Order: sequence, then C-alpha cells, then structure tokens
Amino acid sequence: MEAELITKADFKVIYDENIELVYKVAVKYSGNHHTAEEIVQNVFMNFYINMENVKKGAARSWLLLTTKNLALNMKRDRDRECLMEEVEGEFEVRLSKSVENPEDSYVRKMKNQQFAELEKGIFDALYEKNPRWYEAITITYVLEKPQNEVAENMEVTLEVLQAILYRAKKWIRKNYAEEYAHLNKA
Repeated sequence: MEAELITKADFKVIYDENIELVYKVAVKYSGNHHTAEEIVQNVFMNFYINMENVKKGAARSWLLLTTKNLALNMKRDRDRECLMEEVEGEFEVRLSKSVENPEDSYVRKMKNQQFAELEKGIFDALYEKNPRWYEAITITYVLEKPQNEVAENMEVTLEVLQAILYRAKKWIRKNYAEEYAHLNKA
C-alpha cells in the first residue's frame, strides 16, 4: 500500500488545520511575534511548493519540523547580524580613536623623545655615581629579572640587593624627580 501524496485541493484543509499550531511553534522558537508571522508565511509557501512530495500523513510533522528549523536559522542569523554590527561598531570606535590629530601626534612624539633623553641621562649619571647601582637597576627593572636571580648573579644576598635598589631609587628621585614632574605636566 502506497501513502497518498498531497494535492493542491488538500492544501487549504491542511493550512486551516495547522496555521495556529505552526504560528505557536514559530513564536516559541523565534521569540518574536513579527518574526513568527514571517516564518509562518515562509513555511506555508515552502509547503505549497513541495507538497506534491509530502505524504498526507506526514504533513503536520513536515510543517512543524520546517517551522522549528526555519525559526532557529532565522534567530541564529539575526544574532550573527547583531554580533557583526557590534564588531563593526567597535572597529569604527577604535579606528576613530587611532586617527590622531597631527599636532597631538607631534606633541606626543616630542614628549616621548624628552622622556627617552631623561632616561638616558639618568642611567648615564647612575653609572657614573655607582656602577653597582646601575647594574642592579638595569637587571632588575629594565631586563625584569627576579630579584633572587639578580642577587645570585651579583653574588650578594637578597637583602643586600634590596638595599642597593632602595639607595639607587632614592638617589634617582632626589636628583631627577623635579625634572620628571616638569616633563609629566607638559
């Protein structure tokens, strides 16, 4: 026995019997009344186009499964659209922030150059004042080595290294704090 296929005459009956159920499923999966109406319209249009390939007993299952899949696909696609809009918006904000006024760029470059010159002056003076301080500061803060490793390399205890670092930083603050503050304000 072969199952009966749906004819165009059967479409109206199937539509009337299932329209409310298809709408409820569409609302459930899409979460939106307007989207559900669009889904119902698309489902029944697809059903009309393919009904000659659907068996009468499977019409309701076909409609519900198609509704669910279409609703989930639409929801996924809309979520992607929102995500892309957020990403594009963030990109535009970053782009606008990255485009710097030429005058601001020049001032920033000059300030960076002045800080670099101050840093070089501090390290030169520190080396002249006490090469051991220079070595401790350079290895600990510039090369970012752990203090216990620096102490071992300098053949001193950790406490001695910390005392060296303390004295060196105190000397730097005493001699360069005013100049650093002046540059930082400008």
